[in-house]
Amino acid sequence: MRILSAIVVLVATAFSCTGQTLKINKSAGDLDHAILVRPNINYSFTNSPQGYGSIQEFPKNPYRASFVFKEEKNTVWFLMPIAANGCLTFEISPKSEGDDFDWMIYKYSHRLKKDIAKDIARPIRSNISRPDATVSGRTGMREGYQNLYAVPGPGRSFSKPLDVKKGDTLAFVIDNIYHNGGGFTFKSTLSNRIPLLATLKGKIISNSTKKPLAGKIICEDDSTGMQLSETVANSSGIYTLLVPVNRPINIIAKHSGYIFATEDIEVEQKADTVNFNLDPVIAGNKAILFNIHFEPNNDIILPNSFPDVNRLIEFLKAYPEYDIKIIGHTNNNPFTEQGYLQRLSFYRATAVKKRLIANGIQEVRLSCMGKGGKQPLTTSKVQKEAMKNLRVEIELVLREEEISVK
Repeated sequence: MRILSAIVVLVATAFSCTGQTLKINKSAGDLDHAILVRPNINYSFTNSPQGYGSIQEFPKNPYRASFVFKEEKNTVWFLMPIAANGCLTFEISPKSEGDDFDWMIYKYSHRLKKDIAKDIARPIRSNISRPDATVSGRTGMREGYQNLYAVPGPGRSFSKPLDVKKGDTLAFVIDNIYHNGGGFTFKSTLSNRIPLLATLKGKIISNSTKKPLAGKIICEDDSTGMQLSETVANSSGIYTLLVPVNRPINIIAKHSGYIFATEDIEVEQKADTVNFNLDPVIAGNKAILFNIHFEPNNDIILPNSFPDVNRLIEFLKAYPEYDIKIIGHTNNNPFTEQGYLQRLSFYRATAVKKRLIANGIQEVRLSCMGKGGKQPLTTSKVQKEAMKNLRVEIELVLREEEISVK
């Protein structure tokens, strides 16, 4: 993203099924070193900001507008790229009752830093009210509030939600007016403004018994990972779900005792059909994760992969008696050296392993393998179909079997 090219982004150090856990470095008190955050991912900060970085971007000025910081004390900057149209809400929850978090949001541009220095930058939302003990000092933007700003002193803890557009980038600056704070959580929600104009129908069947399953069906936007809709199949395994038209989406089927399954589709008409055959949780069965995506020719997991990673974490926590093999696959490009593809697929499997370990999954439960392009699911030359070869597979291994072999 070009507007972020000059920004030094602090990379997250951990990832969980609810988000990321981070430590704030002093440098993040400057806009030039903002922390990259994304909607619909919850962040937990183990410490409160200390000081204002290397530059006091808001030096003391009692004559500054009432909805702007009079003085920057202990700040951290966030940058939030917006990947879809929607309505944004968020909440800051202090971990210490003695903390008082104020905040402002600006629409980011290459001029923002200079405009702040000239005192001409105007926040699009802010809240500088005194913390309210009845809500444990929480603050943010919440449905039901109409005020754009909240000025110093007793007042509203929350401000009006913000309508955002795809391609926007928001700059948050958060200030704890007290030193040595106890950290905080930052939870944001970008709610759907994508029209659901098509009907998806289908059936969920057990692959082992061939009987219908009353499982859950979820629709997620492929580019952002945002959940768009969900439903539950009836006792006959039949479901009906509203989905967008002409937009890449992920459809997920889940049922207790079975491995979840995902399908990447794009509905091009008012109605379509997708059926699911779910495999039971038994050693040797596999999950094919089409929705774990990587940067081209790299092992960096893309943010729209987080929902599938989360589901895998939840699955492993629900079935602690199983270990897994993580198997990476690439396409079978005849113009690329096969050894390179094998290594790339292995590194990608290892990247998934690292995410799982960072979220409390024991390393002893995880092994990795790279298959390169040796096991394609399709030989189709159609790009949409060929992309299915770029995948991660998870094979279940029963713990007792592993011990007996040893």
